[in-house]
Amino acid sequence: MNIYLILLACFLLSVLVGEGTIKLVLYIAYRNKVFDLPNERKVHTIPVPRLGGLAFLPTLMVVITFTLSFMYRFNIITTPFLDSFFVMRLAFLLGSALILYVVGLLDDLVGINFKIKFLGQFIAAMVIALSGLWFHRMYGLFGLYDLNKVFGILITVFVLVFVMNAINLIDGIDGLASGICIVSLICFSIIYIYEKRFFYAMIAVSTLGVLSVFWMFNMFGNPDRKSKLYMGDTGSLTLGLIISFLIMGLGTFYGHNGLTRNCKYFIIAFSSILIPMMDVLRLFLYRIRHKRNPFLPDMNHIHHKLMQLGLSPRQTLWTILAAEVFLIGINALMSRYINVNIILCIDFVLYFTLVLVLTKMIVKKKSNEKLASV
Repeated sequence: MNIYLILLACFLLSVLVGEGTIKLVLYIAYRNKVFDLPNERKVHTIPVPRLGGLAFLPTLMVVITFTLSFMYRFNIITTPFLDSFFVMRLAFLLGSALILYVVGLLDDLVGINFKIKFLGQFIAAMVIALSGLWFHRMYGLFGLYDLNKVFGILITVFVLVFVMNAINLIDGIDGLASGICIVSLICFSIIYIYEKRFFYAMIAVSTLGVLSVFWMFNMFGNPDRKSKLYMGDTGSLTLGLIISFLIMGLGTFYGHNGLTRNCKYFIIAFSSILIPMMDVLRLFLYRIRHKRNPFLPDMNHIHHKLMQLGLSPRQTLWTILAAEVFLIGINALMSRYINVNIILCIDFVLYFTLVLVLTKMIVKKKSNEKLASV
């Protein structure tokens, strides 16, 4: 059987299982009144269920384990599909995801201290690193090339926790975190299918399937018809882990041209989540500078700034997604001719220049509104 048909089947099965699971979550959430209540920081004005992320991990487990079992049972798996230690890596991924699943569920249901949440993220990241997926090379980023095991694992844990928090914190308006992850998963699916790393491609397309269903419910669901929900921390932490796992998987490529190819793939991968990563870095530094707890929420995210200028949540969503697609394209193009550190500097300059311009425009807008009200 053609492996591409199997990947298509994974996507479709994930859509079907995901839709059924999400509808079940909606039923349970509305029946038990498990809602995300409106407050001054949130865009919505009526209670909406926040347990959409509960559907992600069960759907992936059903789809991936069923597909692999089916392929083994009927001798469909062949050498090009197999990846070294892929069963072990899958076991570590599911174990790590289960840790975050419990942490996110507790936070969505009763709320937990950020220290406990951070500890759960750290443990989950260590589990992934112990599976053997850690940064062996940095391809010249910050002047680093080959890394020893201890330093490579430390960087890997840092990146995993950083990405998980970046996805978690960008989840502020309908479709934003899930939309960014959809763009990222499309990139991963294309890369892994092109490189014939079908185990990682299966994870990417399966996650893409259930996330696409969630995005439709999140964007177009109607609270009055009990068809709208948010992903919550359970979902955002799970997505952050899977995307991080797929980034680590890029280091499994080999070949005489592997280093150049890997570097380009890493640039594309990180470009797909660059805005939330730069946003969380900016917020962390901003809160430290103003002597605030860097782990407590505020209304200083990039999507808050765009809405303060008068953009609607939907316009803000499409603006950020378009910016992500632009970054992927321009960085992929620049990676052919420019050093990775220069690309990173260009991205940072563009982002922080944009934030400064937005901040000045917001201040001017508020000043004009104040004058007009006098």
